[in-house]
Amino acid sequence: MSKKGWAVGVVAFLAIVGSCNQESEPTTTVSSAAAPAVTTTAPSTTVPIAPTTTPQPTGETVTVTRVVDGDTFEIAGGRRVQVLGIDSCEIGTYGGTRAKESAELSLDGRSVVLEREPGVERDEEGRLLRYVATTPGSDFGETMVAQTHTGIDEDGDASARRIADLRALEYSARDCSEPDDAPSTSQYDVDVELGDDDDDGLPDGALSGGYCARKWWC
Repeated sequence: MSKKGWAVGVVAFLAIVGSCNQESEPTTTVSSAAAPAVTTTAPSTTVPIAPTTTPQPTGETVTVTRVVDGDTFEIAGGRRVQVLGIDSCEIGTYGGTRAKESAELSLDGRSVVLEREPGVERDEEGRLLRYVATTPGSDFGETMVAQTHTGIDEDGDASARRIADLRALEYSARDCSEPDDAPSTSQYDVDVELGDDDDDGLPDGALSGGYCARKWWC
């Protein structure tokens, strides 16, 4: 065999081998699958609702054992309390009597709350100086100044804010005197004036309980 024929044979052999290798290699197909969708759900949050409660008064809760006058009362232990911000008429006056009656209706035998004014404790007589609440949010002093038997204590130890609140509710200036149209507490005396004659022309016996001795009609 010539070199040319040998070379052609080698080339043909290589071509056949290469063709076989290409047929035996598997075809690899890369398929890209769609990624599954991810859904994110935020957790629900439940906010608890606080129950509605009645605000509790702050201060010292005490029981009134005796009302002294319109702005002074006693509590357990014999302690006396002077109400801050108000000045009621004194006992012995018409207004003082009315003020004490009003205080007794609101305080006597009841539980009240005493509220301090910062930096204020007692007066020169040793009485506790306090604001007084008969119910949550109320002010006993405001109830009293709405009536003429109690005025505002401008020179006391109550705060400027409390005094301003009292002024807004004050109906009129304090008046301790008895009004003209008030019923008198004295008994009425009836005087009967008679003439010179005891019976003054009346039938005999009209003034003597029925005794008749002189007149013709007896």
